[in-house]
Amino acid sequence: MLKEELKKNEIAAMKARDKQTVNVLRLVNSEIKAYEVNERQEATDDVVIKIIEKQIKQLKETLEYAKQLNDEEKIAEGSFAINLLTPYLPAQLSEEEVEKMIRDIIAANNYTKADMGKIMKEIMPKIAGKFDRSKVNPMVKNILE
Repeated sequence: MLKEELKKNEIAAMKARDKQTVNVLRLVNSEIKAYEVNERQEATDDVVIKIIEKQIKQLKETLEYAKQLNDEEKIAEGSFAINLLTPYLPAQLSEEEVEKMIRDIIAANNYTKADMGKIMKEIMPKIAGKFDRSKVNPMVKNILE
């Protein structure tokens, strides 16, 4: 399970005295633990992937802000954390692959602009953790036009 792999890598980083890696992995592991306590259930790989995606999204936002301020230290920290967490996500889909999936869904069901919600509902589970969710809506709108 992904959760165990993250914990194992955190312990290995502690032994190697790699504080930067420990801090990033500890943050993710604490989010996983918080989920398990709040939901009173074991975190599945899907949940762990969503937590990692959320962390990467927050890191990217922080990175953009740091770039505006020219804060080299924060830029380096954010880039390091993103590069550390990205390999834990499933293989990413290209825009072309997602566009083809959207076109297939539309063709199979004869969807129109009015069916935007149905298309989104159908495509989102297929790309979960494999593609930036914020890019999907504009892609669907573009295809339907």
